[in-house]
Amino acid sequence: MIPDKHYNAAIYAQLRSLTADGVEVEPLRAYLDGLSNSAFRTAGYVLSERVMQECDANVFWALACALVDYNSRAFLVTVLKAFLTRRSSGVVGWSDEGFRRFATLVAKGEIDKKKTLQTLLPHIDVPEDAKHLFRSVGLHDQAEWLPYLLNCNTLPSYYLLLSSLRHVEHRPEYVRRVIVFLVKKGDSLSFNFASLLCAYFGVDDIKSTFSLVLKPYELSRIELSYDAFCQKMRF
Repeated sequence: MIPDKHYNAAIYAQLRSLTADGVEVEPLRAYLDGLSNSAFRTAGYVLSERVMQECDANVFWALACALVDYNSRAFLVTVLKAFLTRRSSGVVGWSDEGFRRFATLVAKGEIDKKKTLQTLLPHIDVPEDAKHLFRSVGLHDQAEWLPYLLNCNTLPSYYLLLSSLRHVEHRPEYVRRVIVFLVKKGDSLSFNFASLLCAYFGVDDIKSTFSLVLKPYELSRIELSYDAFCQKMRF
């Protein structure tokens, strides 16, 4: 199997010309439609690794929306990878109006929504950004956040998972399954968090020895702030 090419000078030049002063949506679609399968895959790499790294924020979001609207199956991951790279340098961010438009498009499809959350959640630094992401893709009920948060091993996600579980604490069997799942993950962060949940929700039948032991007054403090939560998790 011949590996995909990540760069082609002619493809790069054409894509740059179609996005130089804004995004020419219909000509862009026509150009992509005319490419062979291998050239189409190369175009995806060129867009993510070059074109979307070189444009300003307005063009970035216009191009992101155009590509996802055109063919989300082919270009959603392309856009998400480009976003994470540009975000790390401060060019684009969660609060951009362009991100809101992009998230509205993603929210139209369950697969796109799931893929977006799974890709972006591990890179979120603070719980407020995670809340913004969920709400941007149309998930306003915190109970709906649980499966995504549970599969994301980060402090911001676990902090939100704690507050989200309070929405389902009337289902003790569900809370217990969450704790068992965390224990089985095997990493120290998940194990410490499982210990915290046992103490917080009064679950005392988990067959495991936890090194993190919390006193009642400490449990009340973790609700006060994210920093307090992190301190109690000892990371």
